[in-house]
Amino acid sequence: MMNLFCRNSVLVLLLLLFGTTCSADHLPPELQARGRPEKKLARIHLEHTKLADVIRMYGKPSKVEKQPSPPDLVMTDYYWNLSKGRLHLLMVQNYISLVEVEGSSKSGRLQTGSGLKIGDDLGDLKRIYGPRYKVRNIPSLAIHDVMIQWRSQEFSLVAELDTRDRIKKLSLFSPE
Repeated sequence: MMNLFCRNSVLVLLLLLFGTTCSADHLPPELQARGRPEKKLARIHLEHTKLADVIRMYGKPSKVEKQPSPPDLVMTDYYWNLSKGRLHLLMVQNYISLVEVEGSSKSGRLQTGSGLKIGDDLGDLKRIYGPRYKVRNIPSLAIHDVMIQWRSQEFSLVAELDTRDRIKKLSLFSPE
């Protein structure tokens, strides 16, 4: 498991990336999803998949960037340009902390383990994960997304929406 410093660094990064999605980094209990948390996106399981597995599935990354971090913490972004979309991983030490996908609704690989995919709408999201989530719409900042967070382990799924309320990007985060 990641040490406390590493977990706190990931939390700071997530808060910087998603700002005020919720107060602090947790949805209130009445909005936290029930059931089993989503742990898989683009066939990548946050707890079990290794970088070597991702490279076997998608080939060598198109771009690799190390993030500035303290000497005892290694944070690296990996990007793949795929024929029907883009894939981004954030590795913290040797753990996948974030998986993001965007692209065409025709790509069956760019979906969650439960079947939510690019091009789906809020009705699909509610059918798959239930009615407990947070919608955020801040037109002045060009932000329109939905966050689902599970109580038991706090895995978080963020779906960015287009102007027709269709999913254009999915981001899956491991617990802090």
